[in-house]
Amino acid sequence: MNLPNGIRKKRSFLEIKDGNGWTAWNPYHSKLSAYILAKGKHWPFKKKSIVLYLGAAEGNTISYLSNLCSDGRIIGVDISPTSMAELLLLAGEKTNIIPFLGDAHFPKQYHPHVNSPDIIYQDIAQGDQLDIFIRNYEYFKPKCGFLMLKSRSIKGNDKEIINQYKENLDAHFATVECINISKWAKGHRAYYVQ
Repeated sequence: MNLPNGIRKKRSFLEIKDGNGWTAWNPYHSKLSAYILAKGKHWPFKKKSIVLYLGAAEGNTISYLSNLCSDGRIIGVDISPTSMAELLLLAGEKTNIIPFLGDAHFPKQYHPHVNSPDIIYQDIAQGDQLDIFIRNYEYFKPKCGFLMLKSRSIKGNDKEIINQYKENLDAHFATVECINISKWAKGHRAYYVQ
């Protein structure tokens, strides 16, 4: 994949264009940045994209998506009130971010805020992260999705878990790309599905 518009490589890191020029996009703090550096092939994010972000945390990656999808919306769902407090501050600065304090197990709760997303992006480190992803994908039926898998959150052998997830995703989706991003995020794989 060629670097998308608004992103450039500087040394071994990325920079992203914002209103004030270029800002460093650290792959150690953003798995999406790691996906690009690991030569991921798919880039569905456009200016008008609507993104459902599950596991939004404090909003590090959401902040960059907000710049990339400047005419779209990023709906950030997180279960932690502490993380949500940080995300609310970010949403005060960036008007296309919609924070939602809630549980990603229950897509019906945040459906009114999301409507029909183009992309689901999930970064939730818990044992049933695949079930959560598939439940939300089947509920919202987006064009594509990203699943940032943390194998250490699941009981078992890392290699077996990664292979099992790939098989499960292959059974649900026509396109599944698995990218090793463990150089930047220990024990992680980035999956793109369509």
